[in-house]
Amino acid sequence: MTVDGRRDVPVGSTMPRVAIVVINWNDADTTLRCLQSLRATDYANRTVIVVDNGSTDGSAARVAAAEPGIDLVINPENLGFTGGVNAGMRRAMETGADFVWLLNSDAVTAPDVLSRLVAAAETDPRIGLVSPVLHDMDRPDAPEICLARFDPDARIATQTADPTTAQRWLREHPQDVILVGTALLVRRALIETVGLLDPQFFAYVEDVDYSLRCHAAGFKAIAVPDAVVLHTFKQPVETPGAVPPYLHYFMTRNYLLLWRKLPPPVLRRKASLWFLRQRLAQIARMPDQPAAIEAVLSGLRDGVLGIGGPYQPERRAPWLLRWLLGRHPRFWLALLDGRLPFRPTRG
Repeated sequence: MTVDGRRDVPVGSTMPRVAIVVINWNDADTTLRCLQSLRATDYANRTVIVVDNGSTDGSAARVAAAEPGIDLVINPENLGFTGGVNAGMRRAMETGADFVWLLNSDAVTAPDVLSRLVAAAETDPRIGLVSPVLHDMDRPDAPEICLARFDPDARIATQTADPTTAQRWLREHPQDVILVGTALLVRRALIETVGLLDPQFFAYVEDVDYSLRCHAAGFKAIAVPDAVVLHTFKQPVETPGAVPPYLHYFMTRNYLLLWRKLPPPVLRRKASLWFLRQRLAQIARMPDQPAAIEAVLSGLRDGVLGIGGPYQPERRAPWLLRWLLGRHPRFWLALLDGRLPFRPTRG
């Protein structure tokens, strides 16, 4: 059997055709581990598209040699997660896929996951996005992310690892459900309706945006609690010293880019003050990390200005912003604390 599974499809089968898109960027070992897990997938009518996103370490050649049955797409440069995924989605659409499964290269799948996702999607043609529950590779017995809920007032997404909370959100707030892009099954009709991922995000928050676009187009987003994918999780942005500067940048800038796309909410000013307070608190927690502070400030600048694309650390934030917020975050926190009449919804 080949990794794409096409030999297993019975003649005349009506199974929807699924194209699995995996992005490789300078990490053949991780990508090959993901592809190896896909070999055991029990869903037959599938193909695998690996998009090499401008790798410079020869990993594309390693993947091609190890998995000759895959469809390998080569991007000449790193287009970010969004650009890499979009290249794979275009190829999937060209080859007639009914669904596209966006699978992170650092994920490992159980044999029945794809079958469960497709079965759930097939219950309703208006289901546009389907996600499994994500478990940490190092703690495989407990869920790490079930789904998230978008608070339209706060304009942020809050994740939950609690299955009961996830099911309640699905029942009570279906139009606010956000699915994480780690192992996201996308219906072809949704892609034809809303298009590809927004490339300005480059990486991170693009799944929040895509979930919101899914709802706005009249489609549904659901999670399947008995479908589990293992994934390597990074430390949260709030943990000092745990993440690289670019992650601070993208998580700051991309939420502001997302806000620019949304209709002006009633609590726009209050939500913006809350967001600023969160970033000031980040800066105050890492006084000995100038690169991370610069990334947050650059993210604020570029988000306000609507500048998308990759992180360019050589483009420093204006000196006034660095002096006011970067050097004196606790002063501004003191002004904001206790004066914000707004907090994001958690329940």
